[in-house]
Amino acid sequence: MKSVCIFSLIIILCCLSIKAQRLNCSRLRENCRPCTRRLVDPINNLEFINRDCREKVRERWIWRDVRRCEMQIFACENHENRLDCENVARLTGMRRIR
Repeated sequence: MKSVCIFSLIIILCCLSIKAQRLNCSRLRENCRPCTRRLVDPINNLEFINRDCREKVRERWIWRDVRRCEMQIFACENHENRLDCENVARLTGMRRIR
């Protein structure tokens, strides 16, 4: 009886720990709201990404600067997709050049 109780407790703890590891993008978005309000703060710049991506997609997209918090939210919400410059432009709603 005691071993069944211990086994049940271990199973419950395992299930809870698995659930705790799931992506919670809404929490990330809420935590990043203060960050996105300070978009002009240089600490939020991703200059190297913006510069490189602007150059790579200049013939297909009108690139706007993407900030650190935005990128983290996109990465969380789209964890199954590769976040290359083309996908970032599409996901952020940048204008496509026809």
